[in-house]
Amino acid sequence: MKICVVTGSRADSGILEWPIKMLRGDPFFDVTVEDIWGSNLPSAYYKIDKKETDLLLILGDRFEILGAACAAHLNRIPIAHIGGGDVTEGSYDDAMRDAISRMASIHFVTSTSAMARLTHMGYRNIHLVGSPGIDYIKHADWKRDRPIVEPYVVVSYQAETIDGTNNIEDILKSLPDKKKVFMMPNPDRGNDAIRYAIRRYESEVGGCFLHDNLPHWAFINLLYHCDEFIGNSSAMLYEAPELGVKTRMIGKRQRGRVIPWGDGHGSERIVKTL
Repeated sequence: MKICVVTGSRADSGILEWPIKMLRGDPFFDVTVEDIWGSNLPSAYYKIDKKETDLLLILGDRFEILGAACAAHLNRIPIAHIGGGDVTEGSYDDAMRDAISRMASIHFVTSTSAMARLTHMGYRNIHLVGSPGIDYIKHADWKRDRPIVEPYVVVSYQAETIDGTNNIEDILKSLPDKKKVFMMPNPDRGNDAIRYAIRRYESEVGGCFLHDNLPHWAFINLLYHCDEFIGNSSAMLYEAPELGVKTRMIGKRQRGRVIPWGDGHGSERIVKTL
């Protein structure tokens, strides 16, 4: 069976690592990974359009993944979607996630509330598998020494795309007297101003590390050793609780989203179902 796994950004790539590993370990599947990072919605569509595969496996709710889902849907390629039924009231991703679920044939959810929501919307073929991100934390070889010797905090903040709210200046003023590691925001609307504010802060204060992306193992190790994780990243719900990391959630971007369930075997359930 030919499966194309699509990754559109750092938001999905790390969580997909363990499902990809498990799929490639099963001789029944012929797995390809399509990287559409940096695409806008039309270019994401055309990268998947006419692709020869038996199934598209996608995760999440971003516009890149919506473009890929539209291409698969119009070419009658079945879609398996991880993460449907979640809620993020402060982001326009909320509507895009529901649109992707509408086009999907198989739904892999990470919480009972997500399962109930999709069921209420009338969908079938829903499977509570748990978060594949927890699989990675439990099984992958990611743990290393501290990346920074001194105490440090990690900051990952995005604009609230539902209405343009931007609290970055308040966040910068509230940061403790420690080293700061900034995970720079994604290309969403309103994030250029956040990037500018962070770079200005770094030039004025110093003691900062700025990253656009990190390998997933390095990001998890960074979180594991930090004193506090500050911002509104989905990683505050998908990875930080499993790592036991203190978090400070800012604003409403993630409002409505619950901490996903997981026992380290979500990817196995996905493989078995497919």
